Amino acid sequence: MGRDAVTLKSNPYGLILNLDPALPFEELCAAVAEKFRRSSGFFKNARLALTFRGRVLTHEQESRLIEAIVQNSKIEIVCVVDEDKGTEEYYRKAVTHTLEKQEEADGQFYRGTLRSGQVLETETSVVIIGDVNPGAQIISKGNIVILGCCMGNIYAGAAGDRKCFAAALTMKPMQVRIADKIARSAIVKQTDSGEYPVEPKIVYIKDDHLQIKPITNDTLGEYLS
Repeated sequence: MGRDAVTLKSNPYGLILNLDPALPFEELCAAVAEKFRRSSGFFKNARLALTFRGRVLTHEQESRLIEAIVQNSKIEIVCVVDEDKGTEEYYRKAVTHTLEKQEEADGQFYRGTLRSGQVLETETSVVIIGDVNPGAQIISKGNIVILGCCMGNIYAGAAGDRKCFAAALTMKPMQVRIADKIARSAIVKQTDSGEYPVEPKIVYIKDDHLQIKPITNDTLGEYLS
């Protein structure tokens, strides 16, 4: 693997990732992971915008590269900036706008899809009007309701409240946690782009175990009992 397969430029608000246009994608993905593994201590929990340069990427490939960055560093990628807009001022505005949108949600509503590498944390219950993609994460001290497809990581009752629940129109999370109870999926992968039928489900703790059940009057009665 060539030393110049991946080169990195940064400013206080964003990263520019220059990618080898000819390297097979799997090798490129490994090179990105190694690049950020070596420099993981440098960024220190930074929340940054990201630009890819050097090759055309599919949405799935972008998601995989973002996941490689997130898994091997302490960076939160808050948005992806088009190559032709890659100035420091534009990065600043893009990051500020994205974070302001999260703050405007005020712990009650979040409008839009959470993509790989994005983390949404709230002090209160939250309703997501959109999907939660693989690699995205929601952490709430209250309940989580997703009016879309959940394929990421969700953590309700983050302060230890076992009475909290998580619900989604399509419940296919990589990991779901309520207070101190955790369940992991052996099916959904980081690159999952499949379409699933709408089957509303709720996750809650009952008899010291996580219960994942279709939302029905009987289920709600059991949860409330």
